[in-house]
Amino acid sequence: MTERGFAWRRRHQHSAHLVLASWLGVVLYSPLGEDARVLLATRVVAFPLLVVSGLLLWKGPALSRRLRG
Repeated sequence: MTERGFAWRRRHQHSAHLVLASWLGVVLYSPLGEDARVLLATRVVAFPLLVVSGLLLWKGPALSRRLRG
């Protein structure tokens, strides 16, 4: 992948990670967190995606180097 493509992908991964973290903050610190459906969606969708995006931001470059050989 070119450097330009890598930077674009990483920037978008970082933006998605920030959006998910913001959502988690909203759920934790607002009355919205009292709704059972919102909590379920956060626990089942948002939090796992936040963890995966964080791991990809942290170890993604090393993983891609290892997969390329």
